[in-house]
Amino acid sequence: MSRGRRMSGPLRLGDLMGATLGSAKLTYGIRRARAILLWPQAVGPDIARMTRPRTQQGTTLFVEVRDSATAHHLSMQRHHFLKALNALLPDAPLTEIRFSVGTVREPTPPAAVSPLPAPDRARARQLVQDVPDDLKSAALRAAEAITRARKWREEQGWRPCPVCGEASREQPCRACTLTLDDPNVRRAARTLMRQPERLEALRDTIGNSGVHAARHLALRQLEDQLNLLALECVRSGHDDGYREFLEQQARVFLALTLGRPRAGLRRADFTALPDGARSVLSAGRGSGDA
Repeated sequence: MSRGRRMSGPLRLGDLMGATLGSAKLTYGIRRARAILLWPQAVGPDIARMTRPRTQQGTTLFVEVRDSATAHHLSMQRHHFLKALNALLPDAPLTEIRFSVGTVREPTPPAAVSPLPAPDRARARQLVQDVPDDLKSAALRAAEAITRARKWREEQGWRPCPVCGEASREQPCRACTLTLDDPNVRRAARTLMRQPERLEALRDTIGNSGVHAARHLALRQLEDQLNLLALECVRSGHDDGYREFLEQQARVFLALTLGRPRAGLRRADFTALPDGARSVLSAGRGSGDA
């Protein structure tokens, strides 16, 4: 008895896919998914934002909206939506669209982006003053972009970092916080509290950022010392020993603050001292004379 001709060789992937997609159940699911996926294209972005196609049963598409008023309004126009959707589904046309109240997320409005402000040209010129003439034009454009970004951050409420001066949400900024913890920077700060004139020489060992951080640490510790010394000076009845030490520390503080050697300080410079130290030193003898 002949069993017919036996098929030889493996089936091709296309044959397998064709057989699978030919099943009625899967074909129906694909058609239903197509109607839901094509809904935004058929109705447009405005209607799509206020609706959510939920499911399809037979030739009826069920769509959810936010409220009953919207459901009623869209139901009156459903024949327009049917026509547009069926034009995209020629092989599986719908006969009905039903709208009901359901859960539709409110669209999230895009975050408003503030335009960048005009560049700070004066600061930009200062940043490139040591750049060679053949590179100055390009460097100036880059510096202006930097100043625009800095002004934008300041307009968003960022404040200048107390160490490097750059606008930052964190105080000090993250980079300076790491630098302040560097043991070499802390040693340099102790050096500056004794010899403020060594500030520039330290750039060769700890760099510009390290110098800014060491100066910040030294000034912060000196300010604490000045406040304590001023208090002790008042308590002791302006004891000459306290007063002399207060003035010495005040000159170190001013030299670091103003970037000037202690020998070059003038009487007017003492106005930059913290209030307590300034009040004590301006009272009576030794009122901050250089």
